[in-house]
Amino acid sequence: MHIPDGYIPLEQAAIYWIIALVFIARSVKWARKDMNEDMLPMLAVVAAGMFVLQTINIAASLLIPIPIMGGVSWHVVGAALAAIIFASPWAAVLLITSVLAIQFILFGDGGLTVMGANILNMGIIGGFMGYYTYIGLSKLSVKRPAAMFAGAWASMILPAIALAFELWLAGTFPLKQGVVLMGIFQGVAGIGEGMITIIVFGAIARTKPEIVMNGAHNKVSTAKVAAAGVIALAGISIAAPFLASGNPDGLQQTASMVIKDEISSAISPIAPMFPGYSIAGLGKTGEIAAIVIGLAAILVLWLGIMKILKKA
Repeated sequence: MHIPDGYIPLEQAAIYWIIALVFIARSVKWARKDMNEDMLPMLAVVAAGMFVLQTINIAASLLIPIPIMGGVSWHVVGAALAAIIFASPWAAVLLITSVLAIQFILFGDGGLTVMGANILNMGIIGGFMGYYTYIGLSKLSVKRPAAMFAGAWASMILPAIALAFELWLAGTFPLKQGVVLMGIFQGVAGIGEGMITIIVFGAIARTKPEIVMNGAHNKVSTAKVAAAGVIALAGISIAAPFLASGNPDGLQQTASMVIKDEISSAISPIAPMFPGYSIAGLGKTGEIAAIVIGLAAILVLWLGIMKILKKA
C-alpha cells in the first residue's frame, strides 16, 4: 500500500510530511523516555521482520476465493503488531518510518514526496487505530486473540479508506470507487494481517513471555531473542522470492482500475539501487541477495538509531 510519487500534489504531500514529522519526533521522545535499553534490540528485530514480511506478497484469493480477488495480492504491514508488542502505538510510527526509508532508498518502493502520507497511513493511522481497537476490546473482556485480530484488521482497512480519501483530494482517485475497492482489497488483507499478528505475537509470548507480559517499561533481556530473530529472518529472506506472488497489491490494482491517464511526478525520480527487490540479471539469486541486503541495511540503520536513543 505504498503510494508512489506523482499520486499526490506537492503542496498536499508537504502537509502529510509535516504531520508525519511531528509524530516521528514524538515517537523518538517516547523511545527515549519509556523504552528500557534492554528492549532496543527487539525494536530493531521487529523492524527487520516488518521489512522482510513486506517483501512477500501473498495471493489474496488464498484468503477469500472470489473472482474480484483474482490477480490481487497483499503483504503484512505490522503496525498493529509492533504497537501491541511494545504496548504503544508510537512504536509503530518509529518502526514503519525506518522500514519505509529503506524500502524507498534501496528499492524505490513508495516515493520521497509521498513518504509523509505513507507514514501517516501505515504507521500513524494503522498503529494508533490498530492498537486502541485492541486495547478497547480487551477492556471489554474480549479474548486476546480476537481483540488482536480485530486490531490488526482495523490497522489495514482504516488506512486504506484514509488513502482513498487522500487520493480523491489529490484528484487521482474517484472517491466512491476508491473507497469501495481499497476497502475490499485491504479488508481481505486485514484477515491475513490478523492471522499473522496472532501467530507472531504468540511465538514471542512462548519464547520470551516477560517481553509481552511486562511491556516496554521493565528491564528485560532480549539479546538472545533478538539474535534468534535475525537468524530466522535471514532464512525467511532466502525463501521470500519463492513464496511471493507476482500479483499487484490492492493499491496497484485499484489504480489500474480507476486511473485513466498516465501519472507523472513533479520531481525527477531517484533511481533505486535494487528496483523490484532484485539485482538485474541474477534471477532468483539476485532477488535473494537484494532482500538480504535490505535486511542488513535496516539492522545497520537501527544500530545507529539505538545509539541515538541511548544518548538520552
